[in-house]
Amino acid sequence: MQFAKYCFIWCLILLISGVTIAADPAAKHPKTGKPLVIDCFRGTPKIDGNLKDWDLGALTPAVLDTKEQIFPGAAQGAKAWTGPKDSSGEFYVQWDDNNVYIAAVMKDDKLSNQKAGGAIWNADTIEVFFSTPNAVAPHAEHYQYGFDVKNQIWNWCNMDGAGNRKPDYMEAKSAKTGDGYICEVAIDYSHIKSLGFKAGNTIGFHPCFDDADDGPDRQLQMTWTGREAHDQSKGFGHIILSSRAVAPVDAKGKLTVTWSEIKTQQ
Repeated sequence: MQFAKYCFIWCLILLISGVTIAADPAAKHPKTGKPLVIDCFRGTPKIDGNLKDWDLGALTPAVLDTKEQIFPGAAQGAKAWTGPKDSSGEFYVQWDDNNVYIAAVMKDDKLSNQKAGGAIWNADTIEVFFSTPNAVAPHAEHYQYGFDVKNQIWNWCNMDGAGNRKPDYMEAKSAKTGDGYICEVAIDYSHIKSLGFKAGNTIGFHPCFDDADDGPDRQLQMTWTGREAHDQSKGFGHIILSSRAVAPVDAKGKLTVTWSEIKTQQ
């Protein structure tokens, strides 16, 4: 009996150790060396290409704006990146009971969107990966989505085997700005079945963008880690799913806080 108890406890320790080992550290910024980790607060923005209902000041974005984040292997021409005004991006994330939301604020001095369907990566396009928090070989444990300023969407990699198609569970709206464009998307995470969207959980996250400039083909790819977009071998960045809700914002961009929300956040 004592032996059985010992074996049970030992197996339990091994199981816990295995879970701990499986959750690898987040990737580090290729320039600063800081871990790529952001909190993902609860919120339900309207998908309309207008970010006035996002409390951007309360959110920490994933920022792509340094030469160290350029993946040189994706260059297909004599592209010379001239700085953040040429191409750069900030990626904000929220979630609720049904969806994960992404707001991408892009700077791009020349827009080129001459591709369609699964080929949109070969133009001005945003690519976003959600994954297990594991450092594994490329293409192994992630979902890959793409969207652009023309509201084109695509799902390439999918751990559930339903990739390489237009996802009917994804909503996207975009708008051009004076120095680039904004993309806002909602993804129903009931279709991201292999990941646990639950408060306190860590989800692998890797935003990237492709820049074609004068086109028609991609000339540059910039990624949060600085590695090739799919390369999960050293891990992606992480988002931590928080139970905290950001205060809602009205149509004029003003915070609207109710008494019940104040009590919730105390």
